[in-house]
Amino acid sequence: MFFNKNVEVRETKNIGRGVFASSDIKKGEVIEVAPILVLQFEDFVDTRWNLLFEYYFWMDDEVILALGYGSLYNHSKENNASYEIDLKTKSIKFTAIKDIKKGDEIFFDYKGENKTKTPLWFEK
Repeated sequence: MFFNKNVEVRETKNIGRGVFASSDIKKGEVIEVAPILVLQFEDFVDTRWNLLFEYYFWMDDEVILALGYGSLYNHSKENNASYEIDLKTKSIKFTAIKDIKKGDEIFFDYKGENKTKTPLWFEK
């Protein structure tokens, strides 16, 4: 089983599984660095509308599937973490942007740096 001393996966109240702090995490601390799979459209066309559809990071020309706990973090506009994708190392890094208390769910804004007002598909 995958293990990260700072986080654990648990059921949330409303939205399935999420990632929670298993210890206090300070602002600026790296929460997780997870490997990613970089996919082209042809690689995922058959999975587009199945369960995996909800776990991709959609980019301009690529689609990213984060391994580790990477695709289990939930979205919030009141996020306490951010992410950075590094295509050279094929990894995604999650970093605390606020102090996070043990037991708190860790959220990031799925829009990343692009804070457009267009709602995400599930926010409509």
